[in-house]
Amino acid sequence: MRQSDAMGRLWMTWSLEGVGSAGQNVADVEAACRALIGSVERSRRAFEVAEPWEELRESALLLQEQIMGPGREVLEQGRHWASTLKGVSILLVPRE
Repeated sequence: MRQSDAMGRLWMTWSLEGVGSAGQNVADVEAACRALIGSVERSRRAFEVAEPWEELRESALLLQEQIMGPGREVLEQGRHWASTLKGVSILLVPRE
């Protein structure tokens, strides 16, 4: 496996209000969505009550739709894509 295959095609960073931020290489927009949603799911333990977490989860699900639609189109043009929605921010950058 080549190094670029192992690292992924996209660099993503994301932040969750009240939780923190992270970054990683992912293979494609589908993998970026899985990473974002997985991070939100794991963040549940950071909240004493469900409501703020549920709002973050809803925002992440809405961002997932944006990633798969307009985000994918922008990335296919070789440009970075970013979006923020109610406490969830994401940046996707194409990598060689």
